[in-house]
Order: sequence, then C-alpha cells, then structure tokens
Amino acid sequence: MNDRKLGSTGIEVSEVGMGCWAIGGASFRDGVPSGWSGANVVQSLETVRKAWDLGVTLFDTADAYGRGKSEVLVGMGLNAHKGSAVIATKVGNSLAAPGQDFSEPYIRGALDASLTRLEMDCVDLYQLHGPKAPVMTDALFALMADLRASGKIRAWGVSIGSIEEGFRAIEGGAQTIQLVYNILQQEIGDAIFPAAQEKGVGIIVRVPLASGWLTGKYNAETVFPSSDHRSLRYPPDRVREMAEGVAKLDFLMEEADSMAEAALRFVLAHPAVSTVIPGAKTPAQVAENVVASGKPLSEGAMARIKSLFG
Repeated sequence: MNDRKLGSTGIEVSEVGMGCWAIGGASFRDGVPSGWSGANVVQSLETVRKAWDLGVTLFDTADAYGRGKSEVLVGMGLNAHKGSAVIATKVGNSLAAPGQDFSEPYIRGALDASLTRLEMDCVDLYQLHGPKAPVMTDALFALMADLRASGKIRAWGVSIGSIEEGFRAIEGGAQTIQLVYNILQQEIGDAIFPAAQEKGVGIIVRVPLASGWLTGKYNAETVFPSSDHRSLRYPPDRVREMAEGVAKLDFLMEEADSMAEAALRFVLAHPAVSTVIPGAKTPAQVAENVVASGKPLSEGAMARIKSLFG
C-alpha cells in the first residue's frame, strides 16, 4: 500500500482508504432510507480489521452513518490501532432533529459524542457534512479552527456536493475537501482539483465506484431494496443510463482484474488526489479495493475514458 500526504495537514494516509458508511447498515431519516442494506455487526468488524491488515490507514465515517453505529464499529474494529490509524468523521446531519445543524452548540456536542463512540480523545480529521455554501460562514470556519486549537481535532475539512461549495470551503481555509469523483462523474473534481493543489488542500475522493455501478455487479434490470438509499437515487430511467455507461468500459478489463480495480486506479491517477475511500461491507470487498494501490492506468486507457466521459 502506498501512502500520500493529506494536503498540507502533516498527516499521511494510505492512498486507498475505507469508506465506512455501508457498515452503519440500514437507517432512516424522517422515514427516508439513508443507509445500506446487507450489513451485519460481526462482518463489519471483520471488514475494518481486514482493511487495517492490508495496509489501509484512513477510515472515513460520520456520526450520521447508522446514527452513530458506524463510528462505534470503527472504534471497536481498530481497537489498539487507533493511535496509528487516521480516523475521519463528520458532523452536520442532525441526530436530534430533522435536517442539518451547523450551530456551534450542536457541533461542539456532536464532536464530544463522536469521540465517545470512537473511544478517542482526539479525532484526526473532522469534516462538515454537506453544508450548502450560504451555511459556510466565517463564524463556522472560525469554530472549526478553534476546535483544532483545542486539541480535540488534528485537522478539519468539508465534505461537499457542488463546485460552489468546494470553492467556498477552500476560501474559508478548509484543510481537506471530500468530493464525488469517478469515471462517470468527473465534473466536480475537474473544477476543484487545480484550486486545491494551489492551496495545498488535501482531496479525499468518495463514491469512486459510483455507488457500486463501477463494480460491474449491476445492470439495466437492477432494483435496489427499499431500505437502501440507492432505491431513491436510481429510478428505472437512471438505472438504464448507468448501465449503458458502464457497458462502454469493457476495454478496462484488458489491464485490470476487475472493474472496481480499474475505477480506483483512474481516481488515483490524478495528482491532486490524496486518497480514495471506496466503501466496503465485507473483507473480500476490501481485498479487492486495495489492489488498486501503486498501479496507474495506462495513458491510453485514461485518454479513452476522458473521450467517453470527460
């Protein structure tokens, strides 16, 4: 496993990390699915431990994943390794009421609760979880800087959902940006990467497998369980669209053992990327993900991807 610098934070991370949303299992916010089906506690703990054994050092979770369950499992799974691992969590999707809450009292209380669930005194990276640009005020950024000065967090960042949010986070001094970037969804990364590199902002790429589509497991007939958040995000028309896109990528099997490996290698080819955090629910999925480290895709494959989806 290769390591990379997490921007200018002074933290080094494995270039393939582990996204820990899925191990939080099925959960709901106001009756709407906000988690993943098919996770169980024993297997989730085994997955975290397998990731560590295979060289993964970055584990990305959030208080909202399974309503705290993911954080508990990350803390339990890493156990004595927590001092060596890099644990990132997030705040903002309220566990106390519908919607989001980025107020100072809520964030301070939520950080203490996350530290309790993780059984830690300091979290390595604390991220604002999807705030809209108008919510990212100077006062909010000052609060994050104050939490860092207090010693409860080593660094802070923002998990964004749009280009506008990314630029506002960089302007406000975020040390890291987490964003969606994959073969099928390149727009946000292409816009944000140059500014991030210029400012020394670490880039954490989430959804590198396009919510599982780039594993090759799904097709035009796929129907996600009602307890899975993808059941809302992928109605039949969108399912067919995604399947058609993936079908154009068969050529990647000429230089990778799996579609997932090729998709991760695509993300890691960009020099702005500090780490990629594919989700995993099983030890086998982790093992498949980590083989992407240190093996860039050929220039020909990269050019062909860009011609199709860039």
